[in-house]
Amino acid sequence: MGLRALVALLLACLLGAGLLPTASPAAAASAEPVAVAVAVGEEPAAAPALVAKRLPAVRGTARYGRTLRATPGRWSPAPSRVRYQWLRDGEPVAQGRSHRIRPADVGHRLRVRVTARAEGHAPTHAVSERSRPVGHRVGVRRTVTYRVETRGRVSADLRALRRLVQQTYDDPRGWRGAGVRFRPVRRGGSFSVVLANAATMPSFSPVCSVQWSCRVGRYVVLNQTRWQHASPAWNRAGRSLRDYRHMVLNHETGHWLGHGHASCPGRGRPAPVMMQQSKGRDGCRFNPWPTAAELRSTR
Repeated sequence: MGLRALVALLLACLLGAGLLPTASPAAAASAEPVAVAVAVGEEPAAAPALVAKRLPAVRGTARYGRTLRATPGRWSPAPSRVRYQWLRDGEPVAQGRSHRIRPADVGHRLRVRVTARAEGHAPTHAVSERSRPVGHRVGVRRTVTYRVETRGRVSADLRALRRLVQQTYDDPRGWRGAGVRFRPVRRGGSFSVVLANAATMPSFSPVCSVQWSCRVGRYVVLNQTRWQHASPAWNRAGRSLRDYRHMVLNHETGHWLGHGHASCPGRGRPAPVMMQQSKGRDGCRFNPWPTAAELRSTR
């Protein structure tokens, strides 16, 4: 039985059962047609996808401090709108056609996922090839070894201390950005990172105060009081304890690398890490990492 005949039979049954109102012949002649939805067992056809004739691509150098740019690829038909999603090891991290490489990107692979849209077509995704592992700002120019130890009564978790020290040294914003790679050892080493009870600080040298951290010869000495509580100036600025730890370790290690103290280069600018930020900032902004000028001057 055809669709039209089926509809007519359904209407007749409804009228016969009194489920539809009757109308006069004149009214029936002038009435609008009645639309009746009838399931015919078929779903509407889905909108077609676009076709990626050429995959998106990532352009640029995969190093910290650089910016990568995405090309959208080539599509059929040409899309009216394109969206870019950057992925780090498959996980979304940023949107936009360009991506300035972040510290967390170093050591990982980046790719871009493009979503193309065109009228009459379903949104369609295509993903670029992965980049090479993101590198540091510069390659390794020098490798030094260090060990972590304590002096006097300290309450720190030594394993957590070692982990944070290595994280600071591996961070692309730190001295690794000058090409210095730091490798931990349990014995010997080029220098030692020492977490010391405040009362033991003067035992390293008369210039070491019970108030502050210092560096003496092969020893980068972290004052436990400051390590646990930061400094009053740092705390007044609302900066985090973790950033203070990065700063003081980078500062004292900078002395071991041959840097002297620095001053604020201008109001509102990031303080050099070799500035004595524990005591104040002289108009600069607190900053836990070496500046570009400090990295360039490191040998």
